[in-house]
Amino acid sequence: MSAETIFWIAHLPMMGLFLLGMGLVFANWLKGSVNGQAGASNKQKIGAIIKIVLVTLFSRKLLLLIKSFVIEAWFNRRLYRNDWRRWISHFALLSGFMLLMVLSGISAVADKLLIHIFHLEHIPWIAMWANPDHPITAVLNEIGSVMMTGGLLYFLFRRYLSRVPQLRTGPLDTWMVVGLSLILLTGWITEIIHINSSHAEATAYFAFIGYPLAQLFKGLPLPWDALFDVLYVGHGLLTSLVIVYVPFSKFMHVIAGALVTMINQMNEDVARLGWEKGEAHGRA
Repeated sequence: MSAETIFWIAHLPMMGLFLLGMGLVFANWLKGSVNGQAGASNKQKIGAIIKIVLVTLFSRKLLLLIKSFVIEAWFNRRLYRNDWRRWISHFALLSGFMLLMVLSGISAVADKLLIHIFHLEHIPWIAMWANPDHPITAVLNEIGSVMMTGGLLYFLFRRYLSRVPQLRTGPLDTWMVVGLSLILLTGWITEIIHINSSHAEATAYFAFIGYPLAQLFKGLPLPWDALFDVLYVGHGLLTSLVIVYVPFSKFMHVIAGALVTMINQMNEDVARLGWEKGEAHGRA
């Protein structure tokens, strides 16, 4: 049984647990009011949510939603105003994590669907996503890893070394930090082993951090290919475990808070634009 098969056998059930966790979070959210309907049934609330989503997607509100997402949820304007150092840490950690997850998703679709099923490996822009050593994917993976590593190191410094008084760090927070740290550590080690194994291609030097590190260990008489199989499975499953934990962690509160701020900002923009339009119409 190949290392990749072992990974997928373990990964898919864990993604089922992640979806279950998100379902529990969503069920908890339904206990509140939706579009002003607090006493409505879950079916009515879900219908209202679907209607809001469809109206947003097929109206001018979509552009406002995208704008609010970028400003409030991703760039987190409020956090930047309060503490720009903390903002750098959060932005780097979140952006690096999002970039790596998106790249992993695109790679899986390109490799397992577009290439193995539809046999589109002859199309260069599809084949490159399935190749971790392609110049573009290598550089993007490196950027994501560096951003996430830098953000996490500053996070660790503030939480565990400088011990900022207003920050509360409980056992669940520590477990999440341990999980993210292990993901990054095994990720860098896996990259070093990959570059020194027979799987690597000549363009692997585009990994501008991993490649120089790999050269430091290149002369060691190690079974690089076998080690890569072990680390491939270990690193992947660690990532899966952290993803499963997200619905039950403070990360979910951060996401929910960002979504609420984003929607509130969008509603303010809608109201402001409507008022301006009405004012202009009145003057005309």
